[in-house]
Amino acid sequence: MKTLLTYLITLFALLYGLPVFAEVAFPIKADTAGKNLLPYLYLLEDKTSSVTAEEILSGSLDSKFKRVLSENLGFSSSQFWVRLPVANKSDNAIHWFLEFNFPLIDEIEIYSSNLSPQLKRLTGDQFPFSERNENYRNVIFPLIESPNSEAVYYLRIKSESTIPLTLEAWSMTEGISKMNKEQIIFGLFYGIMLVMIFYNFSIYVFTRDKSYLLYVLFITSISLFHLANNGIAFQYLWPESVWWANYCLPFFIITSCFSGVFFAIHFLSLQKLSHALAKFMLQWGYILIAVSIITFFFSYRTSILLAIGFALISLIIMVSSGVVAFIRKGRTATFYLIAWTFFLLGVGLYSLKSLGLLPDNQITRWTIQIGTALEVTLLSLGLADRINSLSRSLRENLRELSHVNAKIEDSEKRFREIFQGADEVILLLNEDTEIINANRALAKHLGYRTDDIKGKKLADLLFPMKGKKAGFNLLYLNDKFAELKMIGKVGTFRVEFAQKYVKEPKDMYIKFQFIEFEKNREILATLTPQYDDTLLGFIDSERIEFTINNYLRNAELVSQQVTTHLGKHISPISQTEIRTSLREIIINAIEHGNLNIGFDEKSEALLEGNYLDFIQKRQEDPRYNRKVIKIEYVLNDDYVAYRITDEGNGFDHKKVLERPIEDLNDAHEQHGRGIYLTKSVFDRIEYNEVGNQVRLIKFFKKG
Repeated sequence: MKTLLTYLITLFALLYGLPVFAEVAFPIKADTAGKNLLPYLYLLEDKTSSVTAEEILSGSLDSKFKRVLSENLGFSSSQFWVRLPVANKSDNAIHWFLEFNFPLIDEIEIYSSNLSPQLKRLTGDQFPFSERNENYRNVIFPLIESPNSEAVYYLRIKSESTIPLTLEAWSMTEGISKMNKEQIIFGLFYGIMLVMIFYNFSIYVFTRDKSYLLYVLFITSISLFHLANNGIAFQYLWPESVWWANYCLPFFIITSCFSGVFFAIHFLSLQKLSHALAKFMLQWGYILIAVSIITFFFSYRTSILLAIGFALISLIIMVSSGVVAFIRKGRTATFYLIAWTFFLLGVGLYSLKSLGLLPDNQITRWTIQIGTALEVTLLSLGLADRINSLSRSLRENLRELSHVNAKIEDSEKRFREIFQGADEVILLLNEDTEIINANRALAKHLGYRTDDIKGKKLADLLFPMKGKKAGFNLLYLNDKFAELKMIGKVGTFRVEFAQKYVKEPKDMYIKFQFIEFEKNREILATLTPQYDDTLLGFIDSERIEFTINNYLRNAELVSQQVTTHLGKHISPISQTEIRTSLREIIINAIEHGNLNIGFDEKSEALLEGNYLDFIQKRQEDPRYNRKVIKIEYVLNDDYVAYRITDEGNGFDHKKVLERPIEDLNDAHEQHGRGIYLTKSVFDRIEYNEVGNQVRLIKFFKKG
């Protein structure tokens, strides 16, 4: 029993050491063409990265190398040493390439006792592209084997990406031939992608169909992914940008996903076929956009794993959306599913080739590119069919629309006449209270043209109050909008609006209501300068007292209010004369009384054309802005009487009343005629001694 145990231990030890002692050197030949070196490779994993090149080259660690059982080492933080024995059994020196057929390797370094001094031993995508031995997308080491010789090459490999041991041997002639063939294939593939990009973008320019723009973004993202994945982007587009050359791959994976998701929503018309699925995919697309940015903040290994994970989920979502659209009879779903079938078939065949289940040849090596080219071509055909279908539908609808068009034009004409001809200001607002349209009455009442206010919020037209009332208008208006949203309609209320040319507020009565449309609703706002008094016909007598501030517009408002009910007693002409005279007296009280504006000051401001600015400065002056005008009004069957009192210093009213009107005419004065107008209208005009109060009386019955 002891002898058997000893035999088994000895046998195990011999088998364990067999990979090194029974190693077979790779026989390099002058016509070697892409020979896979996996059967000739031996591997040593250095988990702590503590093994030195001197230890490797001394051969002291050769017994620790194990035969490679799998071509892919996966993701690993270890440092790997690969041992490759090579033999040249011919009588001639052989020039050959040792190619690492994976462009995304971070760091690879070659060691041997017979390397050329000119050979760049350390390279990978962690170093600028200019530090490579050949201007080629993959890492290549050009080597020379002497006649009838043997050599051992050691490769040190370290990478944050997956590490496949895809080492190939090429003779010089076959290697150059292979590169030329690759250029042709890549040229055809990227030529197809570029043609598709320009073709579909040109269609977008003419049709403005969003599907084409999203498709261009999708094709561009996929093309950039392939360029980065094949190493061509690093070779030609950003050869010195090492950081971007690494991180662009997970970024382009994610951009391909979210552009594909957004394209699928529009291409399959998912908003109509499945609103819930469309909403979910839209939210997933936004998540992918965020992930594409986040990838730059992690290590490359984390970013690429994150990108692959989200890409697999996105692929399932996109294919599932095509199945849903197909079940619900979506016209473009057939093109969509066939296109993705070709792409997935290409990915599947390439995966089987990588696993060794399919032979490595010129077809299986390019199945991903072939599948991608077929996918984008079929999707482009699907878009063209979609446009053709829409065109046919439009032609059919045009026949029906032509009969309705005349009626619509007639209705629009009548609407415009009603809308534009109304004396009230009519505004159309969206639900954000932005102004969409306005009628001509806007210019009449506030001085604005429609173009002046389009796109502005209604609140932007409010008069900017100061002092204690600051913000009141806005707060009040917002409360009314909130009320409108709750009940759908708001009764009439009053707000002060700014005027374009007059720097004073104007009271307007507003009424809101919603107008419903198919997919949205708008707000109809009507603005009127005053509200009709329904009690006018019942008033026999009236006594009112007003206190107003120093805005000139108040003279107009009050003079209208206190003359409205005179229509029962006097003619409309006399009523207008009283209103005009009263307004002039109130304006005098504001200007010359409370604001202390002299006759010459007003004349100068009028001549210079800045009278409104001049008035505004006086209104804001703390010496005058607290002063008020008191207006007392009495109406009965016999007479109407007014008493206007200001808080100014008064004036020499006797001198003014005694001055002939001809003096004003001869002097061409632009103002100062209000008192003379008042004298001709009222039966009695009496000033107090100071001159800051006047009493006006108009009798209805003479005698």
